[in-house]
Amino acid sequence: MTETRPGGRRHDLDALRVMSFGTLIIYHTSLIYGTKPWLLNAAEGSRLIDLISIGSHPWRMSLLFFISGLITTSLLKRKSIAQLRSERTRQLLLPFVLGILFVVPPQMYFSNPDAFSEVSYLEFCTLYLVSGAPLGHMWFLAYLWIYAFLWLLVLPSISRYLPKISTCFASSLQGAYLYLIPILFLAAIRLFLYPIFGETLIIATDIYSHVLYFSMFAAGALLMDEPRFWQEIDRQRWRSLGLSAISLLIITTIVVSVPREQWPDAIVTSMRILRSIFQWSAIIALLAFAARIANKPNRVVTYLNKSVLTYYVVHQTVIVIIGYYVAQAGMLNMHSFLPIAVAVTATCLVIGELQKFTMRYLKAMATKIATSLRIGAKPSSSGATS
Repeated sequence: MTETRPGGRRHDLDALRVMSFGTLIIYHTSLIYGTKPWLLNAAEGSRLIDLISIGSHPWRMSLLFFISGLITTSLLKRKSIAQLRSERTRQLLLPFVLGILFVVPPQMYFSNPDAFSEVSYLEFCTLYLVSGAPLGHMWFLAYLWIYAFLWLLVLPSISRYLPKISTCFASSLQGAYLYLIPILFLAAIRLFLYPIFGETLIIATDIYSHVLYFSMFAAGALLMDEPRFWQEIDRQRWRSLGLSAISLLIITTIVVSVPREQWPDAIVTSMRILRSIFQWSAIIALLAFAARIANKPNRVVTYLNKSVLTYYVVHQTVIVIIGYYVAQAGMLNMHSFLPIAVAVTATCLVIGELQKFTMRYLKAMATKIATSLRIGAKPSSSGATS
């Protein structure tokens, strides 16, 4: 089990972060071949392919926000709130803006080329910006920056007025309550908020997602340095795994057996509760087993962790563009699933290397210019005296 040493790097969290982002390539590629409408769809959708989404979507983004909260608390051991706020702004807002301007537009264009066949790509980009520049999958960067900013804003007050909140929270998540409290919360927002607000991924109206994801972020931030929590999830790791497997099996059976449009209200309600059980138990199982299995440095994880945000920014657009040309060749069928996923992964790796090379080059140039300016500003030792 991973020890929570102050200031020590959590290699298990690095591994989970890489794994969670990595599943996005499989997940978004699978949407081409599933039954739900997406940016790009094969001629025939498969309900079996929908199982990829069903088995990963409930926990993946929640886990990423939970990990972000954990890492935020970890970084505050060696950075001030102001430093971390500035760092998060550079890390998240710059990729967000660049993504909105340059990454999302081609995704929108290639997903529906017939609608824009009479306009040039430049004209399309103008229309895209005038229409309000939809966030696309960049919503994650915007939400994460907002949550980090809000948490760092209220943290001094929490520390002052509720100094024992983390300990109390960890103490409440013991025994059966490790499951009951979070699952009841998740089920409640699914049953009462989701039917009203849905999941819009628009900042101003996405009430359900904000309640869900900010809660996950805050929970991670509070529990990072609580040994009782980590000891408890380790103790209950097999129970968590079993609970997640059983709930997923029931969900899968219902999805495969009964088309979604034929679900009565009782099944809809039951599925929302089952998804909440699966979501939390899967997160706990992943955290617990990663702490045991991935608690040492790993070269592959270290390498991927440096570029994983770049992969996130570009991957969905790469999927759509590659999928578009595969469709143009008449080969967008189940046989193209794996080749597209592999091609997207390889493309993301290349783009990640180009990004790192560009950043190294720009830093070297900036250092060279700064050095030249310093040398040029030195006063001459042979200057005349009056």
